[in-house]
Amino acid sequence: MNDSIAPGGLAAVLAHPDDESFGCAGALALAHDAGATTRLLVVTRGEAGSPDGTADPTLGDRRESELICAARAIGLDEVSLLDGYADGGVADQLFDRLVDEIAAWLADRRPGAVITFGPHGVTGHPDHIVVGNATRWAVERLADAGTAPNAVYVISPIFDPSGNRYDLSPEEQSATHRIEITHVAGRKIEALGCHASQADITDELAALRAAVDGGAPIYEGYSRVRPFVPAPHPDFDRALL
Repeated sequence: MNDSIAPGGLAAVLAHPDDESFGCAGALALAHDAGATTRLLVVTRGEAGSPDGTADPTLGDRRESELICAARAIGLDEVSLLDGYADGGVADQLFDRLVDEIAAWLADRRPGAVITFGPHGVTGHPDHIVVGNATRWAVERLADAGTAPNAVYVISPIFDPSGNRYDLSPEEQSATHRIEITHVAGRKIEALGCHASQADITDELAALRAAVDGGAPIYEGYSRVRPFVPAPHPDFDRALL
C-alpha cells in the first residue's frame, strides 16, 4: 500500500474494469468528496470484454487504461488489479487463494466499509458471483482477527435510470440504502464514458444523461449485509460511512 494514503474510508472489490462505473461510482465519488479514502480492487483485466467474448490481451491493456481514466473521474485514491485471474474464468481458480488475496488487500488498507457483489452478481456473470462470495468470506476471516470492515454492502441496482430490471437475488432486491448521487452524476457519466471499448456503455450513458437532463434525482442502491439489516426496514438509509 502507498503509505501516503490514509487507511479507512470506502473500498470496492469487483470483478472487471467498468463494474465500478456501472455499480458504485456515485457512492465512491461522494465518499471522496467527504474526505474519505476511496479504493478499488479489480480481480480481472477484462480481456474477454469483446462482443464474442474472445480473450484478447490488447483489449485487457485498453480496459486497464480505461479503468485508470474512470478512477480519475470518480476520485479514487488507489486502484489495484490482481494477477492470474482470467476474465470469465475466476471460478476456475482456487477459491481459497482468491479469498486470501482479497483478505490481504483489505487487511493492509483497513477500509471502514466495503462494496461488492451480491449472490446474483447483478447480471448473473460468474465472475461477479465468485468475487462477491470471496469478498464476504475474506471479511469473515478478518473478523476472526478483529480487523474486518465495519460494514459490507452489495450493489442493489433497483434505481437504474435505464429501467433495467435484473433477475436479482432477494438480498439484492431489498436495498437498505438509497444514496442520492445527483450532484456527482456528471462524474459517473464521465467514468462510464471512459469505458468506450464496451458496447453496453452507450445505452447506460444515454439513460443516465436523459435522467440528469430531465431533472430527476439520481440514486444508487445498496444492501447492507454485514451487519445484517433485519426486516422490516421501511426507510432507506442515505449514507454508507
